[in-house]
Amino acid sequence: MNRHTTPVFRTLTVASAVTVFILMGVGGLVRVTGSGLGCPDWPLCYGQVLPPWALQTAWIEFSHRVVAGIAGLLILATSIVVWRNYRQHRALFVPSIVIVVMLVFQVPLGGVIVFTELEPLTVAIHLGKALIIFALAILIAVRAYRMAPDAADPVYVSTGYRTLLWGLLVGLYALLITGALVVGTQSSYACPDWPLCNGSLIPAADVNYRVLIQFGHRATVGVVSLLIVAAAVATLRRTNNAPGAKLWAVAMLVLLAGQIAVGAIQVLLVLPPFWRAMHLTMGSAVWGAAVVLTASSLAYRLPEALATRQQQPAATMGMASGK
Repeated sequence: MNRHTTPVFRTLTVASAVTVFILMGVGGLVRVTGSGLGCPDWPLCYGQVLPPWALQTAWIEFSHRVVAGIAGLLILATSIVVWRNYRQHRALFVPSIVIVVMLVFQVPLGGVIVFTELEPLTVAIHLGKALIIFALAILIAVRAYRMAPDAADPVYVSTGYRTLLWGLLVGLYALLITGALVVGTQSSYACPDWPLCNGSLIPAADVNYRVLIQFGHRATVGVVSLLIVAAAVATLRRTNNAPGAKLWAVAMLVLLAGQIAVGAIQVLLVLPPFWRAMHLTMGSAVWGAAVVLTASSLAYRLPEALATRQQQPAATMGMASGK
């Protein structure tokens, strides 16, 4: 049984996670530019392998499909390596199987989106699964580095801190899904002002449903912002953290500030699609930072990691006593 991961495998896991993040960024560009139907058929585009040169929306959608293909191959390669070399380690084996299963269902769902002509609920489900795939790719990478020969010793993670991190992930997930519904239902400018909505703090219950969707998204932003600040402060105050935990906590705060600023300016100045895509990409970045922070912190309580560290001192004592 391979107890430690190799540098090549660890690099592969990072490449998978980074490519999935790029895929989500391109997917955001597809949504805000209305390129989801740039290729009206699937898996071909206008019945061709390559789309017509003059159609910009077709090339945006095609680029999304290409990046999705690359991400899929990297994920599959990672899972194959885990199966061949690390399947005894449940911490790696389980997420590597789950991510492949998610991918198998995600690909045809992309085709369903095309055939249903971007039905908002289907688009939101597609994004929701993409977020889980991204989280699993990060989890595999973090756990691969936790199995490196020079990995740091385990530290204690309190129940309260663990609960806070899980609550943050649930809140962020809900936030990004509501954001997808805002785009899918064309509710981005249902509230033309900010931070109020049509001059009111809380819109009337009988207003257009797009206003309610936009307001629900903003309300979720407020709750999640508090969770991010709480998680970041708790991490910065801890004296015994996972390596890089404080860096990721600060990254969450910076990304959150940028995300809120871009979202507000987007409403007030009616920014072009590029900036709207940036808003969506930064949301994925916040999600990624939160997943890294959670996975790296909770990885320190992996039974295998603890058992490995406990066996090493015992073996050393046995050698010293001549046994």
